[in-house]
Amino acid sequence: RLTGIISSINGVKIERIVKPIDSVGCYVPGGKARYPSTLIMCAVPAIIANVSRIAVVSPPMKNGNIDPLTLVAADICGIDEVYRVGGAQAVAALAYGTETIKKVDKIVGPGGLFVNIAKSFVSNKTDIDMIAGPTELLIYADSTSDPKFVVKDLISQAEHSQDTICGVVTTSNDMIGKLEKEIDSALNSSLPRLNIVSTSFKNNAFIALCNTEEKAILFINKLAPEHLEVLTENPKKIASEISTAGVILLGKYSPSSASDYCLGSNHVLPTMEFGKSKSSLSILDFMKLVNHITVTRRGLQSVQNCVKELAFAEGLPNHYYAIEERFKN
Repeated sequence: RLTGIISSINGVKIERIVKPIDSVGCYVPGGKARYPSTLIMCAVPAIIANVSRIAVVSPPMKNGNIDPLTLVAADICGIDEVYRVGGAQAVAALAYGTETIKKVDKIVGPGGLFVNIAKSFVSNKTDIDMIAGPTELLIYADSTSDPKFVVKDLISQAEHSQDTICGVVTTSNDMIGKLEKEIDSALNSSLPRLNIVSTSFKNNAFIALCNTEEKAILFINKLAPEHLEVLTENPKKIASEISTAGVILLGKYSPSSASDYCLGSNHVLPTMEFGKSKSSLSILDFMKLVNHITVTRRGLQSVQNCVKELAFAEGLPNHYYAIEERFKN
């Protein structure tokens, strides 16, 4: 329970109130793929939080229209404010407002490099959720892992875009050879979205070999990947030592591709090592805590001397004089 908690002592009463943010802008990517799922991931927590205004921006397809699946998702979510604009200019419109798009209080949603640079740039004027994108997947594999599963999961994330970062960390020399064989086979097949996957693999994919489990865990926590799959013999033990991944998927039946759609978690996740301080998008991102403070005369008297000492120590005496005035005469 977050709201309605009251603390009262010595005439000082504090009530904590949870209130929704007034307005939110949801950035839904487009262009190279369709992302109605991202609209749902952004909008549903905002709706549950009772945000009064939700605006959606999404880039047009090659034919100049917004993806119809994204529009259907918006309609299902009850959102009727959707704008056909994407990229950094969409972020700017939400942050500063235009003749068409009214400014919002917070911008959420994933995007490519330019979108995230824009979000970071405007964050001194409009709040943002996090730096989310380009997507990242790290898989921890050991000698018991199935190399086919590992490579299929890497491909499933690499197909997002050519700047996707996919990697494997392992303590098994034998696993590296098996993975290289599977990757070579996949990239020389009639794989869907092969050009995007192969470019992503060529530019950004990696395999890291660690000689101990402890070093592998240290590597993972340093990298702070958006998605971490633990495909080891004892995934729960490994996961208990990971503190920085955006989401941790344990075991061979928990692929990141499923979490992107319908495992119940949110697929808007921190990237670029921001998992060290950020979490996945949730209802908490659309709410704020407001403290209601009521102080009696006796309560103010009880803190008067403390305020005096601190105010004079900090060179801010008028803080104390404002209190002292209330007890004159």
